[in-house]
Amino acid sequence: MAVVSFNINGNPTDKLHFEPKMLINGGYTGRNQEEVQKHIDELKKIGVPAPDKTPVFFPKYPERLTQSEAIPCLDEEGHIGEAEYVLFVSGGEVYVSAGSDHTDRTLETVSIPKAKQMYPNTISKDAWKLTEIEAYWDELHLRSWVEEDGQKKLYQETPLGALLGPRELLAHVKKIIEVEDLEGLVLYSGTVAGKFEIEYSPYFEVELKDRRRGLSMNSSYRFRPVTEWFKG
Repeated sequence: MAVVSFNINGNPTDKLHFEPKMLINGGYTGRNQEEVQKHIDELKKIGVPAPDKTPVFFPKYPERLTQSEAIPCLDEEGHIGEAEYVLFVSGGEVYVSAGSDHTDRTLETVSIPKAKQMYPNTISKDAWKLTEIEAYWDELHLRSWVEEDGQKKLYQETPLGALLGPRELLAHVKKIIEVEDLEGLVLYSGTVAGKFEIEYSPYFEVELKDRRRGLSMNSSYRFRPVTEWFKG
């Protein structure tokens, strides 16, 4: 199993090495049900079926977690990143990071759980202890950017108060997994609707900002299409 490493509070001398054992993607996790419905309607337009209930959770192969900034892809259409906060459990402590649940919209029309396996989940190289930020959690700010015509463009923007909080998210997951020990769990929060429709971007960037402490964490990646070397 691949091990990922984090700088705690942006300090490269305070390093945490982590082995993911369970990877779960949350979905439709907004606190505002009108916003949740907006995201459901956004996906229904492209044929992704609406869930029977919300929130929903999808298991994913833990080896699909990556901190790589270069990701291969077959198709340059029909897939897009999603900005999410990420929880992971290490040494009995809950940590917070930022990442993208990159999803194949085309395959989601057939099977969302299988579509989730197509691309890795990216995660930043920084992490914060949940206990250090929990008191003002709703103030934390999540954003993402895509690239259009070579220009970076703001795609998503939300305070974390728009999404289910970390304790509530963990409580949901505890009901649907068979183990009591959460060591090695990685849990993606779910996302919010984009500011505009887009089918593909060669670049995706996520930022989680803590204005109180003047800290931010970033996860970005660029695709390397196989057409760069495969001409069949």
